[in-house]
Amino acid sequence: MIVDHLVVAVDGRPAPQGSKKHGAHGQMREASPYLAAWRAAVKKAVYVAYAAAEVSPDVLPLFRGAIAVNVVFRLPANRRVDAMPDLDKLLRSTWDALTAGRIWEDDGRVVSVVASKRHVVDGEATGAHIEVRAAGDA
Repeated sequence: MIVDHLVVAVDGRPAPQGSKKHGAHGQMREASPYLAAWRAAVKKAVYVAYAAAEVSPDVLPLFRGAIAVNVVFRLPANRRVDAMPDLDKLLRSTWDALTAGRIWEDDGRVVSVVASKRHVVDGEATGAHIEVRAAGDA
C-alpha cells in the first residue's frame, strides 16, 4: 500500500528539546523533565498510525523525498501559549521522535512546515495533531 499522507495523534505533554541546564556535578542535561515521555508518546502514536494505515515495516522509512508537515501542539490550559516552551524546540523534540519512529530517514527532508501551539479545550488531552505528507518535487 502506498501512503502519501499520515496523521499522527499524540496524547501526552509536549516537551521542548534544546534548552540545557547544569546537573549536580556540572554535566549538561535537557531542561524539560517531560522530554523522554514526550518522545515515547510520539513514537507510540506513530506506530498506532502505521497500524491504522496498514503500513508494513518493510516500507519504512515511510517518506523518502521532500516532506510537508502540519502540527498543532495542545498545551495545558494553565500555561501561556505565547511563552515557553518555544515552538521551534517543540518541533525539535517531535521531529527527533518522528525520525526514531521511521516516518522519514532524516528531518532534513522537511521542506514545508506549518506549526502552532494552543491551549487544550473542552476536556481534550494535551498532545499534538501531526500531519505528514509527501511534498512532491518541492
